[in-house]
Amino acid sequence: MIGGAARESRVVGALGRRGLSVQFRRAQLLMPTFVLPLLVLAVIASGTRAGRDLEAFPEVSSFLGFVVPGTLLQGALLAGLTSGIAIASDIESGFFDRLLAAPVRRSSLVLGRLAGTLGLAVLQAAWFLLIALVFGAHYDGGVLGALGAAGLASIAAIGIGGLACAIAIRTGSMSLMQSIFPFVFVFLFTAPAFFPRDLLTPTLHDVSAFNPLTYVVEGARGLLQGDTALGDPWLGLLAAVALAAGATLLAILALADRARRS
Repeated sequence: MIGGAARESRVVGALGRRGLSVQFRRAQLLMPTFVLPLLVLAVIASGTRAGRDLEAFPEVSSFLGFVVPGTLLQGALLAGLTSGIAIASDIESGFFDRLLAAPVRRSSLVLGRLAGTLGLAVLQAAWFLLIALVFGAHYDGGVLGALGAAGLASIAAIGIGGLACAIAIRTGSMSLMQSIFPFVFVFLFTAPAFFPRDLLTPTLHDVSAFNPLTYVVEGARGLLQGDTALGDPWLGLLAAVALAAGATLLAILALADRARRS
């Protein structure tokens, strides 16, 4: 049993490393995930800074530091989506079917892909936090707060990756996965990614309560700002873990169904 677990962990690790290497070899996958969120951050930070003067806006030491969690969340969404695109590409090329024929657990194929997503999300979060720091962001929560925020975003990326993988495994279509790219931002803008929840329109305010990423981004904000009034980190962790676990299960079930039909 121990030997089998060790073998499966090696499979997960190998597939995770492959997922990362593929990501860094394909500029069309790499550039959006590392550059696009920073461009959005620059627009938001410069174009909405006046919102800080609104009465309902909380007192924070750094507006840039306040909106950075939205960038972490956007990075998590893009990292997760590229997982589905990569799996769809493997299915179209026939590589995924060869993996299905290998003497390994089916769940390891999903976990390996999501391990690569986790690694990518960690790198993204560190990159975004560092760039924002260079341009003047303040993290009152210190190093531990930054690490916690990066952790929440990375776990959320696993959840988004699991959903994307489930869709990719069900459809096997890379073009479909690429076409849902714009819809990813629905998750971003129905969460208080860049503004407090109290400043959202009534409709968005009500919808955001049902978006698990709301609690992730608020938890990350509370950690970065060192103020739990801005977001409960434990509630954010619960939401991120629940999303990751549920989405991973959906991807594994999709894979089991595909294997039965093969």
